[in-house]
Amino acid sequence: MAFKCTPPTPHPCDTLAHRPWELAIEPFQVSPRTWYVSGQTWVGCWLIDTGDGCILIDTAIPESMYMLVDSIYKIGYKPSDIKKILLSHAHFDHCGAAMAMKKLTGAEVYMSKEDWDFYQACPEETLVLDKDSHPQDFVVDHFYSDDKPVTLGDISVRTKLNPGHTAGVTSFFWDETNPVDGKTYTLAMHGGVGDFTMHDTYYNKMTKYLKPWMRDRFLEDCEKMKDIHVDIALPSHPNQIEITDRAGQYTNVNMVFNDDTVWADFLDQRANQLRERMHL
Repeated sequence: MAFKCTPPTPHPCDTLAHRPWELAIEPFQVSPRTWYVSGQTWVGCWLIDTGDGCILIDTAIPESMYMLVDSIYKIGYKPSDIKKILLSHAHFDHCGAAMAMKKLTGAEVYMSKEDWDFYQACPEETLVLDKDSHPQDFVVDHFYSDDKPVTLGDISVRTKLNPGHTAGVTSFFWDETNPVDGKTYTLAMHGGVGDFTMHDTYYNKMTKYLKPWMRDRFLEDCEKMKDIHVDIALPSHPNQIEITDRAGQYTNVNMVFNDDTVWADFLDQRANQLRERMHL
């Protein structure tokens, strides 16, 4: 699975609000314990079976929540199996359905303290960004600590703060053992790489919270994180690392998403794209 980036989804909120079938996709497995469950091809939501309940990464928007819930049922789980919801960052497309999913599942919600503060200070820059989506205010039960993983069952999700796209973008790393070959594989998802919030125009005219030093930190983190060995790199938006072209092909014998070159290539591509657009 060589790294490939595809064009972003045009008009995603309008489509999900009025023509959701155009973005619908069946859930699919990507590793021994992880499934793509968002039900649509705009924002990635990931379900991890820990052996003692499930962890859900991101919730997408309320308008696609029924697609998320339907996907969870389709792969044999129930909403009540979800014990922890990990939010990658404070933009509505990743946390818009957080409150509804918390109510439905009874799960604890996690987010970085940095993005919780950003969300509280600037809802207009985080939760209220599109007329076609109607996210709800949510509450957070726990803040991440990079030196303390989020553990459930036999899965421990390590977090890394990566400011840039927002003040408190969080990336996730976890290990899974394949029951067929007994090998351990490392999975990772960068919490947010969109560069539109890291342009000088955005800093000067469109935000009262984000600062240029966050862009510098984003680029530094991209270089540093390339040294982390990752076997299966997952995207927060599936166009950023093309995965839907292999939907339904994974088995524990045919690990079609296993390629330890993708993570570094992805980070290079995002950093270089930002530098080129900003002439850095």
